[in-house]
Amino acid sequence: MFILDVSGIGCGGCVSKITKAIQSLDNKATISVDRSAGKVSVESSESSEQIRKAVEALGFPSQIST
Repeated sequence: MFILDVSGIGCGGCVSKITKAIQSLDNKATISVDRSAGKVSVESSESSEQIRKAVEALGFPSQIST
């Protein structure tokens, strides 16, 4: 499991887009989005970097939380 710090999560639509992008890489991924904190927790078989790139491709600047 890893956490992404994501900027610009402003509404439920943003949450839905991020969730769908991650699920397109791994449809069995477990995803939890904390909109107010800008945190996306992901448990997936895909690499954290691949998922971060998919979220960034949507226009949400993100980095892997350390």
